[in-house]
Amino acid sequence: MCRVTSSVTEKKDFKIRADRLVSIILILQSRGARTCAALAEELEVSRRTILRDIEALSFAGVPVIAEGGRGGGVRLDESYRSGLTGLGEGEIRALVLGADAALASDLGMGESFRLGTLKLQAARAGRLDPALEKLQRRVLVDSRWWWHDESAESFLPLLQEAVFADAAVEAEYERYDGSLGGGRIEPYGLVAKSGQWYLVGRRGGALRSYRISRFRSVSPTGEVFERDESFDLRAWWPANGDRFVVEFSAYKFVLALPEEGLRLVRHLAPGRASPRGPDPERPGWVVAEVGVDSQLYAELIVLGLGTECRVIEPASLGDAADARARAALARPGGCGPEPVRA
Repeated sequence: MCRVTSSVTEKKDFKIRADRLVSIILILQSRGARTCAALAEELEVSRRTILRDIEALSFAGVPVIAEGGRGGGVRLDESYRSGLTGLGEGEIRALVLGADAALASDLGMGESFRLGTLKLQAARAGRLDPALEKLQRRVLVDSRWWWHDESAESFLPLLQEAVFADAAVEAEYERYDGSLGGGRIEPYGLVAKSGQWYLVGRRGGALRSYRISRFRSVSPTGEVFERDESFDLRAWWPANGDRFVVEFSAYKFVLALPEEGLRLVRHLAPGRASPRGPDPERPGWVVAEVGVDSQLYAELIVLGLGTECRVIEPASLGDAADARARAALARPGGCGPEPVRA
């Protein structure tokens, strides 16, 4: 048992060192000379470890040149080239710009992302370095919403494994109206949309999308399903986008409110508030139709606007918001003042 454990540890240490040696080559190739201290800081190891790695690269035939003194450092011989070929300047720019470190990290590919980015930067580095540096300093792709909840996607690793293994899962899922559903799902693919992860899976013979943060439980069934080989996630997701928009805006309601209130509603429900025209009952107000995914969402909007809105339809929404406000005010210790005691 001890020998097995030792062997596994040695293999892991070997892989870590191999990755670090590759990183050193790519860093020197893409960025030029670096001091040992700078390499140690970037790779999060000691300076002594970097010196040993440079010695190992030299023994392996990699032309690493170390220069002492002021302005010295470690560099590769200019004739040495280890990188990708066949990529044009525009292609490399597009790949670097479209890469997303946060999403790669979600999928457990953070280190692979880092090495891949270094390889892209190293490709034709002498000609492309200035252009790539300029691009990365001036354009940043950040797919995360400001208040991203890491715990909301705790089932992502399990679902990722199921997608690649064609393994069915048993899941419980909260629908947009708050009700619960679930059953056996065949995971077909994963999609990141605006920092949110979605699972595309087959259930009951039909392909559907599930927001991963809405899963309440996910467990393997131990069954492997037969994937439809004609399915292409790159084609299916855009083609079904209209259905998602309808689902997210299924609950329709109409409000009268001032222009400032309409701006607030558009912030809370982007792209889902449509003005109908001026309010005939109150000058300076407008009438707008809004679509959200549930009545609860609509009630929160109405309560937030307070007296700065009037519910036109459905009447049940105004009644529900009014009842919710009265209940909160009447509850001891609730949102309203404490009741007067005799």
